[in-house]
Amino acid sequence: MTDKLIRTVIALVLFIGLFACSSLSTAPAPSAAELEKEEQAIYTFFLPDTGSPVLILEETSSDISSDNPDQLIDYIKSDLEDLSKETLNHFLEQNAQHTKLSADMDLGVEYKLLTADELKRIASQPNWGELLTQKYPGSYGYTIFSRVGFNNSLDQALIYVGSVGGPLMGSGSYFLMEKQNEEWRMMDQIEVWIS
Repeated sequence: MTDKLIRTVIALVLFIGLFACSSLSTAPAPSAAELEKEEQAIYTFFLPDTGSPVLILEETSSDISSDNPDQLIDYIKSDLEDLSKETLNHFLEQNAQHTKLSADMDLGVEYKLLTADELKRIASQPNWGELLTQKYPGSYGYTIFSRVGFNNSLDQALIYVGSVGGPLMGSGSYFLMEKQNEEWRMMDQIEVWIS
C-alpha cells in the first residue's frame, strides 16, 4: 500500500469511529428553561378550559409512598412498558421532594393554587366538598400534579395527576406522554388509586 492510501484508510477509519461514537452518545441534558416550558405544556394538557378558574394543589405530589416506594416503582415500570429508564430516573429525581408550583405559570387557562394549609382547614369540615365549591365557584374540586420527568431529547415524559372532586370522589394515575409533531400526547396510563 502506498502512503497516500494508508493515510486515506486511517482517515476513513477515524471518521467512521467518530461518527459512530457521536451517534451512540445521549442527547445533552435540556436547560432549565426548556424543562419548565415543556412541564407547563404537559400540565396544560390535563387542564380543562371550563371558563372558570381551575383549582390546582400548590404542593406537588408524586404519590410514591414512603411505605414501599420500590413496589410502586416496579409497578410503574412493568405497566408502562415504553417508559425509558432515563425518563423514570428524571421523574424520581424531580420528585425527591415536594415543591410548590408557581402562580405565574403559562397554562392557557385561568387557575388558582390551593395551599396545603387551606386544604387542611377546609377538609377538616364534614361538608368540605361543598365548602371548596363555595370558595372556588366552578372549580369542581382540585387537581394534583407531580413534577414531570423527561428524557434528554424532551420527547417522552412521565407525570402523576390526581383529581379530587370531594370526599370519596377522586383518582390518581401515572401518564406516559410522548411529543409528536410539537404536541404532547398521552401514550399510556396506569391508575393507582380511586375513591
